Amino acid sequence: MIDIFEELKRMLSHQFGLDAEIIEEESLLDEDLSLTDLDLEDFIAKVEEKYEIEIPQDKLPQFKKVSDIVTYLYENAQIA
Repeated sequence: MIDIFEELKRMLSHQFGLDAEIIEEESLLDEDLSLTDLDLEDFIAKVEEKYEIEIPQDKLPQFKKVSDIVTYLYENAQIA
């Protein structure tokens, strides 16, 4: 089974130059990782591409922590 958190952690680290050691499931996207709304939109676009899923724009405000994205993917993406 794919570990979504580890994959998102790798993606966040790569896309935003973050130290992977500081990224935890309970990390706040804005406060802990300093992502802006535009950063989040860009990141979600990469997530959609990776997991072949479309995440409605109205869901983005619900993503406060890394774990919120992980949960959404587990519930909505077809993950092998």
